[in-house]
Parts: sequence; structure tokens; C-alpha cells
Amino acid sequence: MVETVTYINTQTGEVITLSKEDMRAAEDEEPLEKYPDWQRENIEQAIKIIEDEDEVYLYFTLRNEYHEYEIIEEFIGTLSEDEVREDLFGAIQGRGAFRRFKDGISEHDIEKQWYEFKEKKIKELVIEWCKVMDLEMKE
Repeated sequence: MVETVTYINTQTGEVITLSKEDMRAAEDEEPLEKYPDWQRENIEQAIKIIEDEDEVYLYFTLRNEYHEYEIIEEFIGTLSEDEVREDLFGAIQGRGAFRRFKDGISEHDIEKQWYEFKEKKIKELVIEWCKVMDLEMKE
């Protein structure tokens, strides 16, 4: 799974999720031309976050707010194919569950579906977190 970091733009309420690879690329200060077009926009956003002296971007972590395992279980429960559901529920039992889940979603070609589901859930958690923190979100 791609490791990500999430920031909230406190002025606009925008939720920004970037890969750790994008963040490392922004810190390396390599010319953007070195990267494929699809990655440049993310790196440019990462540069803005790194250079943010006005503290517009707030680092957001869900580590204490949720368990990814629960989101995985919920995702699996939404799948319509019994065989895929059973395979993935079996994969997430015991040690190495996250690796087997990653392999399983790849094998069943549902990675995009997983990441869209996860992003939606994260956004819901961010909105709830902002309410608790009394931060105004613009949607």
C-alpha cells in the first residue's frame, strides 16, 4: 500500500492527501521535469506544505482516531461478490493481515475501489475531527 500523509488547508477546508514519496520528492528539491506529469502537481502541493510559514496547512493524523483494520473490514463488507469477500475476510485474519489484504485487492483487481472507499472514509473522519476541533470546513 502506498503510505500517505494528510493535511488540511485551514483557510479552505481542503483535505490534501499525498504520498510520502511526493513529500520526499518535494524535500529533495530536484527539478520537477524529472518527474512524470501526473506526479508534478502533487509535488508542487507538497512544496507549498513544506514551505508553509503561515501554518495554513495542518497535519492530520488518524492514528488515534480510527483503526485502518476496521475500515478494511467495512470495505470488504461492501463487496458484492461472495468469493472475493470471503477471500479477503480470510486474508485479514492473523499476523500479516495488511500485506495479505494488499495482495488480495491486487489479485482481485479492486485496488482503485479500495482507495476510493478509504479516501471517502478519511474525508468523513476529517469532517468529524474538524467539528470537534471547532474548525470550519468548506465543502
